[in-house]
Amino acid sequence: MQFPHTNQSSEQDGGIIGCTLRHVTRAVSRYPKLTLCLVMLLTFAAAGYTAMCLDFRTQRADLIDPRAEYHKRWLAYTEQFGDQSDIVVVVESNHSELIRNVLDDIGPRLEREPELFGGVLYRIDTSRLRRKGLQYFTPSELQAGLRNLEQYGSAISGRWDQTRLDVQFSTFARDLNTQARRQDQLPHQVVTKNDETDRLLSRIDQLTASLNGSLENAGGFENPWPRIIPSAVPLAAGEVTYLMNKRGTMGFVQVKPNATPDSSFDGATTAVTRLREIIAEVSERYPETRIGLTGIPVLENDEMRRSQSDMTSASVVSFIAVAVLMFVGFRGLRHPLLSLIMLLVGMTWTFGYTTLVVGHLNILSVSFAVILIGLGIDFAIHYLARYLEIRQTGKDLRPALKETSSSVGTGIVTAALTTAMAFFCATFTDFLGVAELGIIAGGGILICAACTFLVLPALVALSDGDLEPKQLPAPFDFRLLRNFIARFPRIVTIASIALVLGFGSQVIRMEDGFEWRIKYDSNLLNLQAKGIDSVDVQQRMFEQSDHSLLYAVSVADSAEDARRLRREFEKLPTVDRVEDLASRLPTTSIAETSPSILAFRQRLSRLPRQIPIMPQLNPASVGRNMEATLQALQRVKHPDATAAAEKIDQFLDRFEALTLEEQSQFLLAFQQRATGALLFQLHGLLAATETAPLGWNDLPVQLQNRFVSNPPEGESAKWLLQIYPKNEIWDAAPLASFVQDLRSVDPNVTGTPLQNYEASRQIQFSYQNASLYALAVVLIVLLMDFLSKEQKFLVLLPPFAVVVFAAMMLQTRQIPVSPTILIAAYLVMIVASASILDYTNLRDALLAMVPPVAGGLLMFGLFAVFGLNLNPANLIVLPLVLGIGVDDGVHVVHDFRLQRGRRYRTSASTANAITLTSLTTMAGFGSMLMAAHRGLASVGLVLVIGVGGCLFVSLVMLPAVLTCLSTSEVDSDSDEGDSELENTQENKNQQQSRNKNNRRRAA
Repeated sequence: MQFPHTNQSSEQDGGIIGCTLRHVTRAVSRYPKLTLCLVMLLTFAAAGYTAMCLDFRTQRADLIDPRAEYHKRWLAYTEQFGDQSDIVVVVESNHSELIRNVLDDIGPRLEREPELFGGVLYRIDTSRLRRKGLQYFTPSELQAGLRNLEQYGSAISGRWDQTRLDVQFSTFARDLNTQARRQDQLPHQVVTKNDETDRLLSRIDQLTASLNGSLENAGGFENPWPRIIPSAVPLAAGEVTYLMNKRGTMGFVQVKPNATPDSSFDGATTAVTRLREIIAEVSERYPETRIGLTGIPVLENDEMRRSQSDMTSASVVSFIAVAVLMFVGFRGLRHPLLSLIMLLVGMTWTFGYTTLVVGHLNILSVSFAVILIGLGIDFAIHYLARYLEIRQTGKDLRPALKETSSSVGTGIVTAALTTAMAFFCATFTDFLGVAELGIIAGGGILICAACTFLVLPALVALSDGDLEPKQLPAPFDFRLLRNFIARFPRIVTIASIALVLGFGSQVIRMEDGFEWRIKYDSNLLNLQAKGIDSVDVQQRMFEQSDHSLLYAVSVADSAEDARRLRREFEKLPTVDRVEDLASRLPTTSIAETSPSILAFRQRLSRLPRQIPIMPQLNPASVGRNMEATLQALQRVKHPDATAAAEKIDQFLDRFEALTLEEQSQFLLAFQQRATGALLFQLHGLLAATETAPLGWNDLPVQLQNRFVSNPPEGESAKWLLQIYPKNEIWDAAPLASFVQDLRSVDPNVTGTPLQNYEASRQIQFSYQNASLYALAVVLIVLLMDFLSKEQKFLVLLPPFAVVVFAAMMLQTRQIPVSPTILIAAYLVMIVASASILDYTNLRDALLAMVPPVAGGLLMFGLFAVFGLNLNPANLIVLPLVLGIGVDDGVHVVHDFRLQRGRRYRTSASTANAITLTSLTTMAGFGSMLMAAHRGLASVGLVLVIGVGGCLFVSLVMLPAVLTCLSTSEVDSDSDEGDSELENTQENKNQQQSRNKNNRRRAA
């Protein structure tokens, strides 16, 4: 009987790959000690090379391609201003003075430890600006100040008696009456405001308010004199300003952690630990305050500490779980230990390969060890399961090893190639962290596959050399499941497909149009463990103040450019505030302001140093002049006159209730304090009349270091602007709006929000592109494995030539085309060609893709049902799920092809190996589910669900489908064989009849 379109013989001996592996295994098993000596030498060399040359890069910026434009801007910024974010100490209390005391305690402590802390900022001392304060004003403002100064001309010239209360109110009454007479001469009854009346009423209102306040509260004196130059000036008062919120309930200390020699891999751990010790000491002295710690370095440090703690616990649990599963699966200790030794050698070689090819590990690629543990051990499990099955038939050691390599070796090689190439496809992405992980993990998988045929047979040859087959363990055969599928293949097929499609349909929602139910959560805070103090502190800080840990930065070439950018940024709806240093400098040149400043100095040069002693005031005289002012106010037609009159009337009512002695004492005290306030104000102006140009080096040093670069000689300084968001920008939507608004003003804006935004997008696009490339490469490798020798090149090369020619033509005509379209076109063409030239083998190749595709659909369906999301942490395990799914599919289909010509039934070794590899991976990663760090827990959850889905498809759905296919093939071949037998019998009868007739004629 013949079996059309089968490669049974080639499948039985493994083809070219199988023959090659058979020869390798024969050599290795013949000289196991020599082989292992060479392996040990190479292993020690790789370990030594790694220890000496492998570098670690722990910054998140190391994950980004330095050639990316947005990252170039970040690197340029960090080169000029430093790359460390602030640690923020947050002090909370209902008493502002207490908060200032705590800040004054913590700040100097940090300044005394410069080896750990730099850029300490908790208060701003602007006393150095006082000497040049008048330079902040424009020439017109200074001229207005000089005019206002004239009303104090008598005091400046030494006649301080003109500042007495009775004299002032007498002057008010006279001036008001003059204004009233002028109004009476106007033709209209309603008179609008004028500047002179406004200033007069404002002066009366301020003085009367001060009198009322002092009368109500002896300590509540307010300056009764108007500002001579009324405009507000930033940092010109010469005061000490603390970093506090507007309500005075929260104070801040900002400090940058300095790198220490032993902090190459733990970031700011040393600085954060020391700062927490200082906070604990200060908290004991101020128990009525609440002191917390937050900031990007603290958040990252807390995340690292929590994840390390969780990973340590998870590693112990996973090691025990995997060991138990291996021992149970192989029913002994010997062969699990051999597989672990092989894996250890493979990982050591991979470290050497990583050092040679990449040269370093980053915080993403360091996880390659976990990937190799999940995938590399699978090759050993498949090999040992098949070897033990063959030995159970009675074969000797070396023949069994050679047959194992030729039979299951092709599947191992194909699985390794497809998984490795899928990882290598990540090198075509823009995100450096994913690309480096792809290079390392892909090479590591190939190395582990090579170790399966170079190291494992030698170990088995030494270990099992003196053992009879009956002494070897017999793995589980899963007889009940295999028998059930073989008996009811159609029912199992329909039920499993319905289950997969049922869960898969939950991925999309069609209520209000097409919508994905699985979201990508880019919020890094959602990866942290719940209850982390630094996360809670930053949330309170944002809610109760205008401080945010995330802010963008813009770099200007000059102070004028910085001020222009500030005005434009402040107009944006997503911006809360902008901090810079340029806006704290004068906008007018000293050449324009110096004449007015010198005029102030000349007029104020004869001020007395001591407060003049004022004579005792007569309460009756003061009362009469205030009554006169009150009556004059009633004559003035002005909207604010009534309010001023009411305040005077209120004061007189209270003042008359006092005794004569109390009135005298009050007036004397108030007059003396008012005279002192005026003299202090005039001395303040005199002290601010220095005309040496005010520059950025006059500003507080703490601000200079943060907002002005220190350029090399011959280059100009750069000016920094910090732009704070109005909303929390940890989530994707507000972050995108914030970034788009900022780039509308400055396309070169950078900072942590921009880095997070671009990196998050690159991660998503990188995994999307890598998935597409991986699909193409996996399919090509599978076709190379399953297609017949005659059809391989006919299927793969002509479509490739067509795609290359089309790409060249489009490039010549300058027509842009996406690589995605070219790859999709190539896949369509090779599938179409294979379906025509070699349909059966194409079908087998596509069947090997069923576990990752159907298992992935089942996984995402479960995500949708239980409301689980993808995030930057669990995305990393998706290639691992794809690799395990392809691995399972390849082994099942190869097992199917080995049984061509009879009704398929999953072999015991294949079922045992697939189950054991999946369960060990699920147990290893499933231990992360108990982690408090939500990112790690999500990694464990995604992998358990994904590998579980692939396991279900590989053990149930795919074998049932293959059983149905094999049944139809066997039935078809049987019918064809019966037809051939009937034709043969008929021809035989006809021949016998002709021979009989010939004999009769001869007779």
